[in-house]
Amino acid sequence: MSKDPWFRNRLIRDAIYHAIYDRMKVDPSIHLMGEGSHMKIYFDAPHILKEFPHRIITLPISEDANTNFAVGMALGGAKPIVDVITADFLYRTMDSICNTVPKEHFTSSPKTIIIRSEFMTASPTTGQRPEALFTHIPGLNVVVPSNPLDARGLMDTALETKAATLFFEDRMIEDKTTNPEDMDTHLDIIPLGKGKIRRKGHKLTTVSYALTLRMLDLLLERENLEYELIDLRSIYPVDYDLIVESVNRTGALLIVEPDVTYAGVGAEIASQISERCFKALRHPVKRLGAPRTTIPASRSLHDYMLPSEKRILEVAEELSK
Repeated sequence: MSKDPWFRNRLIRDAIYHAIYDRMKVDPSIHLMGEGSHMKIYFDAPHILKEFPHRIITLPISEDANTNFAVGMALGGAKPIVDVITADFLYRTMDSICNTVPKEHFTSSPKTIIIRSEFMTASPTTGQRPEALFTHIPGLNVVVPSNPLDARGLMDTALETKAATLFFEDRMIEDKTTNPEDMDTHLDIIPLGKGKIRRKGHKLTTVSYALTLRMLDLLLERENLEYELIDLRSIYPVDYDLIVESVNRTGALLIVEPDVTYAGVGAEIASQISERCFKALRHPVKRLGAPRTTIPASRSLHDYMLPSEKRILEVAEELSK
């Protein structure tokens, strides 16, 4: 984990804007909006500001009003991408995101709307990871890419999908952890709910996403461990077919997540796999993640919010027997 809470992964961010730019060129209904949007686009994607200035809307410091505005645009036929900046601010948007737009998916007709937000470990009020909350809401997709290529492909898919999508950018993934193959210029179509095997293995299945996915990838490479590594890419929908097939081969599952383990993404996956792969499992499914506590303001305590490499290796070795 980066020691600097203001660190930003530029490669993933740039990939997201590449996808948005490509879609804006062919779809005039796409608009970008949020607090300080003109300023962010000026620094992050000046080509978009230059070519589509009339489709960038800077809104006031009011996350609830901003997301309601975006929902209204979606209901009118536009494809808004509303930036809520950090994930902590999503709590102020719950009515529009969880109570209004998802219901259109079932009661009227689905609408395309993207809610962008970022994770960063900084303090009690700017370091929370509420992604699991939104997986509970029917009508919402929740995407958390771990690398630039997936970020670009998933944003492209989200903009072509008639649904509300929460698109999270994990600010704590460092550029230097990006694999060269993840920068391939070839853009595959990535359906929502389609995971990917990052590493092949036969002794143990490991499942993760975002920051802890990158941690696991580097750890398995360094230790030369023959564990299968699955990147969820979206935490709703989840690619259970891929996980089940892997666990039926390996006989064991370790879930490592950047969010709290209580009632989290890993808890649901553990429950599903325990039911679906009961006969194949040699050991109970294990989960590792963050403690259910407030994010510390002290930078020296940030590393304790995620499972250590030592702990991951201990549990993995136990499961692989």
